[in-house]
Amino acid sequence: MFLLISTAIVIAVSTADLFLSPHKNEWSVKRTSPRETERYQGEQLSITVTNHSAFSMHVRFVDDLPRSFQPSYPNNIFIPKQRAATIEYQVWPQVRGKYSINYLYIRYTSMIGLWEKQVTISQPDTIKVIPNLSETKRYLASAQTYLLHEGLKIRKMKSGTGEFSKVRNYVVGDDPRKINWRQSAKFQEIMTNEFEPEHGKHITICIDCGRMMGVELEEGNRLEKSVEAAITLAAAALDNGDYVAVVVFSKEIQAVAPAGKGLQHLDTILQTIYAVQVDAQESNYPLAIQYAQTLQQKRSMIVLFSDVATFVHEDHHLFYMKQLRKRHLFLMLGIEDRLLQKTISQTPETTAIAMRKSIAQKQYLYQKQVMTKWEKHGLPMLEAPADQLAVTAVSHYIQTLNRGLL
Repeated sequence: MFLLISTAIVIAVSTADLFLSPHKNEWSVKRTSPRETERYQGEQLSITVTNHSAFSMHVRFVDDLPRSFQPSYPNNIFIPKQRAATIEYQVWPQVRGKYSINYLYIRYTSMIGLWEKQVTISQPDTIKVIPNLSETKRYLASAQTYLLHEGLKIRKMKSGTGEFSKVRNYVVGDDPRKINWRQSAKFQEIMTNEFEPEHGKHITICIDCGRMMGVELEEGNRLEKSVEAAITLAAAALDNGDYVAVVVFSKEIQAVAPAGKGLQHLDTILQTIYAVQVDAQESNYPLAIQYAQTLQQKRSMIVLFSDVATFVHEDHHLFYMKQLRKRHLFLMLGIEDRLLQKTISQTPETTAIAMRKSIAQKQYLYQKQVMTKWEKHGLPMLEAPADQLAVTAVSHYIQTLNRGLL
């Protein structure tokens, strides 16, 4: 009898608790998400739950996010009756691309908590994960500070070259030939003319997304760092008033952003290349270079982000690169091999370590010899650590303009 009575009471309370929970038609949910977010940057999303029923409830949910997103969900959120509550949560996207988020999976408990219901709500949305722009923002905030932080500086131009910029006070070290005597007489102090590189130059950025660009680094792969460095270089050129075009290629041409001017063109470049991925095929360099020359008829500076080792071990690329050098200024940038550098810096404590170090040194010296050979033909090749690739590209671009080579 006791078991029967206890069971009846539990069933009665459970049934009452079930009817005292909100019905799925008595509340609504709306997600708020940004259109774009940067890779590796935490982004805040939110959902607004509106409870129209006469009963309160506790809510927990999971969003229909891709696996490359790392979310942090709150748990057991209380929603009062006849009220609306906004629930915020953080996500950290790891991979670039365009992603669709279609559903929200929500569980809510009844008043006493004996029942928990699950509802799948359709909330179609789209989020674009663009490359990380931290290096670009640092450059646009202060170009000189950005380069000095990396141990580099913008060099002075040759005397009398470039476009007139402004008149400023004379300081020790300025060229006396650039003193503006008219303004000096007017202000009763020595004034000098300042020049800056000419604007309106053409820069063509080629990004290799072939098989060798998929080598993994500590953060991302070679293609990720190359894309971020290319965007920083494009921002520097656009901020200087130059025209910038971008070509992404592997075996075929993957994406093209035609030449444009002004910082608003940076968004066009971002929307063109933000979703490019590594292709598992060998890169077709002749096709890419020929397409870049077709895209840009005027003399320009062509910057190629690729794997230097590919050119070191394949000499046939030198032929069509020499043809390119007759009309354009060429520069190739790659990411140095951290494993090779680590092996070279080891202390030869054992015979095995000494053998590995000697082979690594031999490979490094051979690579430097080939790079010197290319540079003698007017085709410089530079390698930089992954975290310094962007500043190396921007520094070389500024030095090229200051020396009047373009």
